[in-house]
Amino acid sequence: MSYRPTSPIKMLVNSGTEIKTASSWVSPFMQNSHDTSVHAGALIDDTAQTEAARYAVLRRLAPTIRHHLVGELQPIGMIATMLDRRLQSDTPNLVHLRENSAALGKLSRTAASTGMNLMSWLTPKSGAVTLLGSGVADCLSLLITEFRFRGFVIVNQITDIPVEVSTMALRSVLPAALMALSDQQSDPADFVLNADVMPHGVALSIVRRSSERSADNSPIAEYRELTWQDVTALAKAESVVFSQSDDAVLLMFSTARPVTHLAG
Repeated sequence: MSYRPTSPIKMLVNSGTEIKTASSWVSPFMQNSHDTSVHAGALIDDTAQTEAARYAVLRRLAPTIRHHLVGELQPIGMIATMLDRRLQSDTPNLVHLRENSAALGKLSRTAASTGMNLMSWLTPKSGAVTLLGSGVADCLSLLITEFRFRGFVIVNQITDIPVEVSTMALRSVLPAALMALSDQQSDPADFVLNADVMPHGVALSIVRRSSERSADNSPIAEYRELTWQDVTALAKAESVVFSQSDDAVLLMFSTARPVTHLAG
């Protein structure tokens, strides 16, 4: 699929959405420079707030992570039960046993791979990078179900943009921004995601559009709401430029390196 850039800034301007800190887009990463003379107490406070925000995000994601893990293990248990029952036969069908054994091995490898990927949310690998499109899809896979129950639909319009970003930065800031945007205004809505390559990195936009759709009145979350202070703390820790309005978020991620060829 060819990449056709759609400027999130132009889209937001056309939609009439005002971003409070639009000036940060002039020289994005200068906004994230830190004064090394900051008092130690302030640094401790920043660290505590950042870690509290990380914990809040993971607590919100935990039910979905658990559900995905159980979903991978259930078919393995079913095949194992079937295999055990067939082995109890006086004349077991070897063809069926080989098929079950092969299926069990395939499902186990898939479950191990999925489990390792899900556990990387808890113990991320230092310096890991991901293609923006696949990284966004990975984040959304853990959010879509909860959001749907609450009357939210996430519309991902990010195509195969050939750039890589920090996995940790994307997994920290994007879910937090979506949670905060949904928590601050709980009425049903669509969240439209777009991205564009910029001179200083890649810009990712989230625009909230009201909807007449009804929610199922399920609880908002099993843990506390995310605030803009949480998002700000995570963005600062991951060197992501962040700005927001009532109905939109802009995130600027630094790019690890361009990717010249995409698979497929």
